[in-house]
Amino acid sequence: MCRKCYQCGQEVGQEDVYCTNCGSLLIQNKNENEDIEKQSAFSKLGMYDPLSLGDYMFIGLILMIPVVNIVFLLIWALDSHGNLNRRNLAKAGLIYFGIGIALTVILGIGLVRAVMLDQLVYPGGQTYDYKIEHPDFDDWIDLPYKADET
Repeated sequence: MCRKCYQCGQEVGQEDVYCTNCGSLLIQNKNENEDIEKQSAFSKLGMYDPLSLGDYMFIGLILMIPVVNIVFLLIWALDSHGNLNRRNLAKAGLIYFGIGIALTVILGIGLVRAVMLDQLVYPGGQTYDYKIEHPDFDDWIDLPYKADET
């Protein structure tokens, strides 16, 4: 009688300690019936099933929709009976979202502060006028032409 891996569902031999498909440690019990019950309970829940390509594509499409993505990330991250891989992916997504919000706030405060400093230095929107001639500058550089010719 062959056993099945509780994580991936692959059939394994009686004396195998690790699954040949996914490498997970197989449950070793004296009572074979208890082992079969645990394996069937894990396979029914689908908690440890790997996510398929279709699952990742669906998750990617959901995460492209504003506001809906945050709701789904929260639902998937807080679902204790859902797929473990999707739960960890949702937690990572929420961490990245929090980092993005924190950086946006920090950079936004810096931008507002830069605008406030600019208004203090140049009140009324006045800026430096580059068309003003500086006689000191013209005296110490010998030009190959006369300034009136230009």
